[in-house]
Amino acid sequence: MTQYHFLDESGDPGFNDSESSSRHFVLAMVQMPERTPLRELALVRQTLHLPPRFEFKYHKTKPRQKIIFFKAIQSLAFRVRAVVIDKSVVRNQFMGAKSQSFMVEYLAQLSLRAQTLDLASDILIIDGATPSYPRALRIKLSRECRKLNRVRPFKQIVGADSDREDGLQLADMIAGAIRRHSAGIETEFYETFKSKVVDLWEVK
Repeated sequence: MTQYHFLDESGDPGFNDSESSSRHFVLAMVQMPERTPLRELALVRQTLHLPPRFEFKYHKTKPRQKIIFFKAIQSLAFRVRAVVIDKSVVRNQFMGAKSQSFMVEYLAQLSLRAQTLDLASDILIIDGATPSYPRALRIKLSRECRKLNRVRPFKQIVGADSDREDGLQLADMIAGAIRRHSAGIETEFYETFKSKVVDLWEVK
């Protein structure tokens, strides 16, 4: 049965030295059995008196909203695969490279860490991806899979807008919680879904 993997990121993928550039960058894939609006998120919006189309984003969500959100999603059936990259470790390798190349490299590696059948016939949905991003990822995965003599992960890779996809909003919140946890800043929200994390790859 086809599974849907919603991908979002947290942090800055660039390698400039500005104060606003984050040290850690996270890519998180949230696997769900359907691509439909989530009843749990609708109930959170109602509880918090938010508009029905309110978009959850970790860096904009208030502490009380996060508490209610992460409590509500504990009943959801989902799995998480994520990579946390300490950019100071890979700076020399990617300095001067485009952000997309950096993300494609680690997303491909994260995908190939899974067992072949886990991602083989599934659909990957990437938040805000321009057509070049899915295309570059497909090429990268095809190239690596030929080397490994294995089936390429995902039968389809597409971009979508998070304001219309509850799955992408969930991925945004998960990615943000993982980055804050890995940075040792805020761990309580990660603990609420820790049991659903099947792969947390830390590049450090």
